[in-house]
Amino acid sequence: MIFDRLIRIADRLAKVEAGSAAADAAIHEALRLAWPVPLYTTDAAATRTLLPAGFEWMPTTHSGGWVYAPCRRSGLDGEWHYPHHGQFGRTLPLSMCGGVMRAWAMLAKG
Repeated sequence: MIFDRLIRIADRLAKVEAGSAAADAAIHEALRLAWPVPLYTTDAAATRTLLPAGFEWMPTTHSGGWVYAPCRRSGLDGEWHYPHHGQFGRTLPLSMCGGVMRAWAMLAKG
């Protein structure tokens, strides 16, 4: 059930134009984090704190007004680009949040 919720949040983040307090709260609640809620969907520094332990960010890609932010397990030394978890979004924080939700979903799935 947590897998489905995290994927639904990621899918929704891919469709919105801008971050919001409601999206921040949904992410925060889904990951069962302590309050207060940071501005994940508008502040890339806050979003970076969501990365699961043992994961690292990969370089972002910009295309046609969209940003793709992928992450992967650490220790691949730049040799392997896959598997990774990423997502396109209208802004860097939105795409990062989507990628992080997908990484956490895969961890929850086992």
